[in-house]
Formats: sequence, C-alpha cells, structure tokens
Amino acid sequence: MTLTAFALVVVAALIHATWNLLAKKAGGGAAFVFLGVAAMVLIYLPVMLVWRWQTPSLFLDITALQWAFIALSAVLHIGYSLSLQRGYQTADYGVVYPIARGTGPFLSSLCAIFFFGEAVTVASAIGIACIVAGIFVLAGGLRALSDHSPRAKAGVQWGTTTGAFIALYTLADGYAVKYLAIAPLLLDYCCNLLRVVFLSPMLLTQRQEICAEWRKNWRYILVISTISPLAYILVLTAMQTAPISQVAPLREISMLFAAGLGAKLLGEQRIGEKMVGAALMLVGVVGLLWR
Repeated sequence: MTLTAFALVVVAALIHATWNLLAKKAGGGAAFVFLGVAAMVLIYLPVMLVWRWQTPSLFLDITALQWAFIALSAVLHIGYSLSLQRGYQTADYGVVYPIARGTGPFLSSLCAIFFFGEAVTVASAIGIACIVAGIFVLAGGLRALSDHSPRAKAGVQWGTTTGAFIALYTLADGYAVKYLAIAPLLLDYCCNLLRVVFLSPMLLTQRQEICAEWRKNWRYILVISTISPLAYILVLTAMQTAPISQVAPLREISMLFAAGLGAKLLGEQRIGEKMVGAALMLVGVVGLLWR
C-alpha cells in the first residue's frame, strides 16, 4: 500500500469515528437513517450539478453493468443499516459491534485475495490478521463470546450478519471503482440516491416519526450527512490503487480514534484490553506498510 492510499484511509477513519460519535449521541433509528441519506443527496447535489454541467454525458456514460453494481451497492448498504439496527434492538451493543467490525474486514480481505487474486505478502498477511485481532480485542469481543445467553446468541447472529453485509458492500464497491472504473463520488452519490428511492415507502408509514426525528436531530443529521460521504469517498479512492484486502481492515482503525476521542462505543474503561488491541492494530499497520 502506498503512503497516499494509507493517508486517505487514515483520514477517512478519523472522519468515520467522528460521525459515528455524533450518530451515537443522536441516538436515532430508522427515521434518522432515512433523513441522513436524503440529506446526503441534497447536500452533494450542487457538486453533482456542476460535474454534470462540465460533463453533459456523465450519467449517460454509465453502462448497464455499472448501474447494476450501483443498485447492488444501495441494497447492500440498506441491508447493513437494517441488520445493524436489528442487532442493537435484540442484543447488546458490546456483542454486535465487535463481531460486525471484526468479521467484516476479515471476510472482505479473504474474499478479495481468493476471488480478485490480490497478491498478499507475509508482512501484509500478518498485518491484516493483527488489525482484525486488534479490532476484536479493542471492542471487547473476547468477553462477548463467553456469554451464552439468548441475548448474546442474538448478538452473535446479527453481528455476523452485519459483518457479512460490510464485507459484501466493500467487495462490490471496491470492484466497481477498481475494475469497472466508476468514479468514487459518482458511485457514492448514485448509491445514496437509490437508497432514498428504496426507503421512500417510509414516508407513507413513518411520516410523523420522520418529522419528529428532524426536529430533534437536524443538526446532527446535517453534519453527519456532510462528512460521512466524504469518508467513504476517500476509502473508495484508496481502493482504486490499493488492494481491497488491505484497505478493508485498515479503515477499522477508526475504532482507535473513537476511543481516543472519549467515545463510549467500545464499552467501559478496559485499559488493559484497549492497550493490547491498540498494539495489535499498530503492528498490523506496520505490516501493511512494510515493503
């Protein structure tokens, strides 16, 4: 991985940690997700209009296969959001979150290596393994797996399902920007546009909830909708040149930033576990940069 790609992913991770802190503080549900995606489309509309003015054939040049991947991305991102939300409703955050964030990059890396034929060195393999292990330890996953209660089992189930969606949209989006040459901004915007279309039935069934959510959290919605797409666009840009198998685990260092910013996303203060997790992730970063 080049230093440029590394820097893009690290900046994206910092932004990701920031907007997740805001989202956690807002505490919104499905209505919050819908408003956030709708706001993303509106906020970035001027950028797309300027781009469309400069390139009249911008949308006409998108092939059927590219549109198929954009639609697939939208469906997978919706699946991820709904799966994560369902997990938080039926299980503990401390179980769902570490399993999702650990299995997601692990499956992404594994599939990218085997299906996309991405080269892997000993150093990068060790780096990927250390980062995934660090994610799991940092999030308290070891303790979560020792709990065999029905609620914990539900957490494992939904955490794994969410992780699978993370892996699937990472692979689909990575393939789209790397092999189908879809511009990261175009992919992200069109994906968000389709997500609004797919989620629009909520306007008929949850109109009051949506209005109440906007009045309560409009500031959070606007900030998150501005910076969240930027973070993912940076990741997609890195994927254009760097192996997906390395970008996927590296972007999870956002958990380090979240912990450093004082977030409560990772549970109670577990200094020993956090130090071990941070050390593993730092070793993993060195492995990915080793040439």
